[in-house]
Amino acid sequence: MDHIPNEILSHIFSYLLTDKEKHRLREDSIRHVLPSKNTIEDDFSSWHKVLENGSIKDAVRRVAIETSPIYDYPDVDHISSWPESWPRDGHWPEFTSAISRICDMTNLDCLDMRFSLFPASGQLPGLPHEPSSTRKKTLEIISETLRARESRPGTSIIRELILKCLEDTPLPKDLTDNLLQNIEKLHIALVYGDDQREKPGFASYLSGTLLPSVSERLVELTIAGHRWGSIPAEFNGKGLSFPCLKRLTLEEYIILRQDQFDWVLEQRSLVDLNLYSCKIATHCLVQQPDFEHFGVNLDGWTKLPNPSTDMGQLNYSSMTHTHLGLLDSGWYTNDLRWSDMFDCIRQNLPNLRNFNFKCSSWENYFEGHPTVLNLGMSGRYYTFDEGSWGVMWYRPVEERPFPMEWDPFQDEDMPGTPVRFYERAQSADAHALQKLMVATRKRGGGK
Repeated sequence: MDHIPNEILSHIFSYLLTDKEKHRLREDSIRHVLPSKNTIEDDFSSWHKVLENGSIKDAVRRVAIETSPIYDYPDVDHISSWPESWPRDGHWPEFTSAISRICDMTNLDCLDMRFSLFPASGQLPGLPHEPSSTRKKTLEIISETLRARESRPGTSIIRELILKCLEDTPLPKDLTDNLLQNIEKLHIALVYGDDQREKPGFASYLSGTLLPSVSERLVELTIAGHRWGSIPAEFNGKGLSFPCLKRLTLEEYIILRQDQFDWVLEQRSLVDLNLYSCKIATHCLVQQPDFEHFGVNLDGWTKLPNPSTDMGQLNYSSMTHTHLGLLDSGWYTNDLRWSDMFDCIRQNLPNLRNFNFKCSSWENYFEGHPTVLNLGMSGRYYTFDEGSWGVMWYRPVEERPFPMEWDPFQDEDMPGTPVRFYERAQSADAHALQKLMVATRKRGGGK
């Protein structure tokens, strides 16, 4: 690339496609699109070369910065790692210089930060993990560059920030205040450094510190994670107010109680609401002292009879739990259904014109990759036991993939059983969803 004249580069880059357009092409066509990636190999000289072209600098509206070595390109066996000085003491002048070129893109309006999927070195040995220290240093460099860019006359203000694979570690307030100073569209995809489980303190940091710092001006917000928001760390946006918010997207958000979702219903300005792969938890096996340690709130849930001792106890409504007392060990069930949630959304969000509820991932809805399977409304409920979420207990005994040493739900007629729960909830859920979709279409001028 270093030897290609700027005039030819300009012509080439005028034909570069967006990610969404690329994924509409055949796979063999994509390989011939000139990538502006992997520039770590030449100390980012090809990146600097591209930005010597004035028409390219003026045309760029969005730039993506990948901070870790990439390992999934079919034509590359190995990508060089960072210099030793980067993870050791946060020193990498070539990287800092490359990021500083953001200042030269006069019409840039979106910055896309892509960290490694693996924060901890012990998660999957051999893959490119990225420590907290370099992640934080990268954000500091970005923040400083954004402020420097604003001092340039004639440059646009970057109002959209994408933080893909943001580690669940609280950041200093002065850093986030500086980083998010002018941001109106914020998109966050979380990764976890602690055995793929949320750190208990991060949810409260997100709802109590990070989001309030931008809530007054946000018009778009995306929060995605892996089975996040309930156990072991509850995300509850109670008290959060986004007066200008038009679009909210949540992915894999797990709901334990109605009041946990009320913060969404309070955003009356919403026009678009996307719930991708979100779940309601219906059954939970409480194991102490873990639940007390995590502070799990099962207020309103009902304790099921112990299959080994209480099977004659058909009326169990008197065992409804309040959050004031300690949870006894055992199975609990929740009467919250998606039919209830759909009705609440329809009734409480008067400006909503677009609603999406389906199984989808960040790569599908945000980056334009095609969805492999259309799973419809499947997977909308979860159970929790032995530290993990799943759907196995909804299946009859004969349909479970492996025999259980201890099976509390062999009897399909026992009160509160999860067996065949999906079938029992299907009609009401589908009817409520249809009413919601009809209402939003009418508000949008459709039929």
